[in-house]
Amino acid sequence: MYDAIIVGAGPGGYTCAIRAAQLGGKICIIEKNGLGGTCTQRGCIPTKYLHSIGDIMRRSAAARKEGLKANMELNYATVRSKMASTVSRLASGINTLLESNNVDILRGEAHLISQNKIMVNDDILETKNIVIATGSYPVCLPNFEFGKRILSTDTIFELEELPKSIVIIGGGYSGCEFSAIFNSLGCKVSLVEAQEHLMPLQSEEIGKTVEKYMRLDGINVMTGTAVEKILDNGVVVVSSGQSIEVDKVLVCIGRKPSINTTELKKCEVKFSDRGISVNQEMRTTIQNIFAIGDVTGIFELAHVASKQGEVAAQNIMGKRSEIDYGTVPVCVFTYPEVAFVGKLEGKVGEFPLAASAKANCLGDTKGIFKVFEKDGIIVGALIIAPHAGEMIGEAALAVRLQIKSQDMSDTIHAHPTLPESLVDAARDINNESIHVPRSKKSITTKL
Repeated sequence: MYDAIIVGAGPGGYTCAIRAAQLGGKICIIEKNGLGGTCTQRGCIPTKYLHSIGDIMRRSAAARKEGLKANMELNYATVRSKMASTVSRLASGINTLLESNNVDILRGEAHLISQNKIMVNDDILETKNIVIATGSYPVCLPNFEFGKRILSTDTIFELEELPKSIVIIGGGYSGCEFSAIFNSLGCKVSLVEAQEHLMPLQSEEIGKTVEKYMRLDGINVMTGTAVEKILDNGVVVVSSGQSIEVDKVLVCIGRKPSINTTELKKCEVKFSDRGISVNQEMRTTIQNIFAIGDVTGIFELAHVASKQGEVAAQNIMGKRSEIDYGTVPVCVFTYPEVAFVGKLEGKVGEFPLAASAKANCLGDTKGIFKVFEKDGIIVGALIIAPHAGEMIGEAALAVRLQIKSQDMSDTIHAHPTLPESLVDAARDINNESIHVPRSKKSITTKL
């Protein structure tokens, strides 16, 4: 009998399996669509690979202003092949990690038979604990279906050629990322969002800032606009009455948890349209059945799924653990990137990227650093800058450890680098920034 069977080998699933095995558990993991799940196979990894290619294209174009004459020609077939190789290599690495921890790997579709039994490939396996890590799937617009012309965030990677033009419906994280990426690769992009600003679940300032930079890059951003029709001849009609002729349509309006409601009901596991209900230990309403990742509907972020998997594994193996969502960093890979963590409220210090020596050396000065404090303690940060995702970790650690803004400004950072901008932003809370002109601003502001 296994100590735990994990259904799904995405970031949450394989992390859970490895951590439980490290703690001495006999573990089995089941996957039907490729190790690494959506993140590795159809999400984080392929999009970030394309983002890096797009960054090269953008830098090549910008280099001409610096006296470097370079002509770039995109061979998407080669790019797609290299992207697939990267995905395969990382999936193979996950396989090696699981095997090195003596985790049994089964490929097939799993079914919950009872609270202690799983069926896969007509075999019934017994286990003390079950972890549901089945992820989520993209949803289409009402009355439409995904197909050759209307693509999902999964099927977009199946294209053998780049479309000359594309309408992206939905201005959340995925919609913004795909818009930036395809625009950088030379596609004519229209981004349609029904709400009044992009990234509608975040503050208007963040959404408006992203929209500003997208418009400067030539993306046709349409906020406060709904799609009324998608015609067979490649015409998209929006609520303003405007018709947009495109080769492809990409729908990025959200995802739903991948759950088998019949099996969950049979095992008396509570769930809703949002996902499977869990507590801070990642337990469902049944003590020995856990759920992690997108299937819980709490966050659709790979790093959150991984942490949930670790927490679940530790509870399974008798090492009590609880999840803390207070310092979850969020990254959006546009140009520039957007990253934030914690509470974006209280006293705020700002540092414009245009004042950064390193940003000026890079020739990429769009963006800003913001640090937020309450009672002298750093409670949040926002970074809009190149490589923002690489820098938000320092801010997340500062929020988690509840360090003072003075501690950040007292920490010597290397120069010239982008992260030293956090120091000036922290100093600016009290109008003491070294590298921006002194002002008489109020230091009590809210994003």
